[in-house]
Amino acid sequence: MKIIRAFQVVKRDGAYTVSSTYNEVDDQGNITKLNEKDSFVCVDQDLHAHIAAVEQYIMEHRLSD
Repeated sequence: MKIIRAFQVVKRDGAYTVSSTYNEVDDQGNITKLNEKDSFVCVDQDLHAHIAAVEQYIMEHRLSD
C-alpha cells in the first residue's frame, strides 16, 4: 500500500505539475520503500478545477490585504 507523505502543486505557464512523496508498506505495516517520488502534469479538467479553487482560496483568504 502507498501512503502519501507530502504533495505539492507547481504552476508554470498556466499548467499545473503535481508532485508527491510517499512510502510503501506491506500487509504487516512494515515500510518497504521510503520516500518514493512521483509527478505528473495535470491534464484532468476536474483536478485542474480543484487545484484552481485551492489557489483562489489562498489568494482571497491568505494573500489579500
